Amino acid sequence: MSPRPSWFANLLLILLTLVTGGCGASNPVDAPDTSATTDLSTYFITPELCKDSIGPECTRLRLGDSELTTTAPARGKLYSCNPGNPSAPGSIRSMITWIDDADSSWNLLAKPFLPIGTFVPPTGILTITESGSTRTISVTSLPVDRKIGDWPMTQYAALTAIDRNPGIPASSNRSFTLPLTPTEAAIPSCVSLGAIGVTLNGVVFYNAVDGRGNDALAHEIVDVYGGHPAREDYHYHFVPERLGEAPLVDGHSGLVGYIRDGFGIYGYKGVGGVELSNADLDDCHGHAHAPIGYHYHATIEYPYTIGCYRGIPF
Repeated sequence: MSPRPSWFANLLLILLTLVTGGCGASNPVDAPDTSATTDLSTYFITPELCKDSIGPECTRLRLGDSELTTTAPARGKLYSCNPGNPSAPGSIRSMITWIDDADSSWNLLAKPFLPIGTFVPPTGILTITESGSTRTISVTSLPVDRKIGDWPMTQYAALTAIDRNPGIPASSNRSFTLPLTPTEAAIPSCVSLGAIGVTLNGVVFYNAVDGRGNDALAHEIVDVYGGHPAREDYHYHFVPERLGEAPLVDGHSGLVGYIRDGFGIYGYKGVGGVELSNADLDDCHGHAHAPIGYHYHATIEYPYTIGCYRGIPF
């Protein structure tokens, strides 16, 4: 057989480069694992909650990937109306270094967050009106305090290599009409997809998981202020620490927002200013005491906001 001409070999090399992704891998799953050689420390943060020995240990938080249930509420779990979809888009697992699969834990202090920068969206809008027995909260799902990261994340190659979220937050009008005096249902109900509540910062809450049913905070990149977009819908999967930081007279965290059953959600600390964990809360991630009555709490421990609806969602 006669040897191939040199132009043929060059053509094969070009085709091979295109097929194997010389301009970027075509499938996130097939992306090369460069996480071990990429220094992400410039994107690390240290929340105030992690600076003491009270509450869950931030370097060894319980991973929520196996804590989704569709059967019944349970403390520390998310009782979801929907199972996870393994085919849904999400982060690239081989690039994540802060999750310890053997220990089913993750290290918040070793996870990168999108920094602040030049992105300046419109100021968020929040209006609250009360009429008769209802409270109506209308928002544009952008932060009223204007604290938001430097979206789109595609500007940051190291972060995009982990999570290829191309979203850019934009105004999105949302309205929630909730009971002024919510009541506890005889049986708690499962948590829906999409917005499960709204903060007094004008941004909606999503539940604790991503589209795959995995722990969203552990897997996905959010900005240093706690949110990220699904396309253009900016939202929180947990309570940013700055919200509810103005405590009540007994040291209890302030009101952060409302869940779709009408019950309020408060920050990370209970009476006396002590940080709470799942052990202090019920299956739905709340508890009752005077003078507030029943309410939910934020924790830095999965499921972060609510585990089920204690009341009737609207």
